[in-house]
Amino acid sequence: MNAPPTRSIANTTFLSPPSEEGCPWHWPTLRTDLHTAPDRYTARTLWNPLYGLPGWTRDCGRRFHHGCDIAAWETRPTGQIIDVVMTDCRNGTDIPISVPGVFPVDSVAAVTEGRVSEVTTLPDQSILGRHVIIEHIWPISGRVFFTLYAHLDAITVMPGQWISAGQSIGTMGTTSASADARRWMAVAPHLHFEVFNEEGRPYDPYRLLVHFIPFSRR
Repeated sequence: MNAPPTRSIANTTFLSPPSEEGCPWHWPTLRTDLHTAPDRYTARTLWNPLYGLPGWTRDCGRRFHHGCDIAAWETRPTGQIIDVVMTDCRNGTDIPISVPGVFPVDSVAAVTEGRVSEVTTLPDQSILGRHVIIEHIWPISGRVFFTLYAHLDAITVMPGQWISAGQSIGTMGTTSASADARRWMAVAPHLHFEVFNEEGRPYDPYRLLVHFIPFSRR
């Protein structure tokens, strides 16, 4: 098992996706409408339908997002009112709103087999909150790559554990060292999912999900 590389969060471009035929992935959450309703698959906010997509999708296109934020399939109300400030990117106007908070209850699964490389169980240790990193190998090239599952509520695996495709690794949550991030996740709950190579350089996780997850209709 290799220690995961430092993620190159300064990168503002994605690696070209590998063409690894015969490498089907499992759904990482309960959502299976990626191919049938792609506009619902990723988290979105009132003024930013691109919120959960990778690339220049945050802060009105000024901040690069390395992950794919997969929207929760099942949620429960928290009973709290969440205050956030939405920015209308058409005119730059900030609009404070108050909305009922929700909490995700989806299970989270490994997209393909591999070995758990890193587990962070403290919810406020990282902007990613509780998270798991799994080491995998592309079947044709033999190159190592990693998948990351962040903002988890509970984790059910340990470092060094071998994980099969589709095996549960925990449950979706809203954990993060950032109070602002926790507020946004209460408005748009999601699993933050990343894929990166052995040098820490990112792939576009949305493109990989589309490419490697077979079409299915719920």
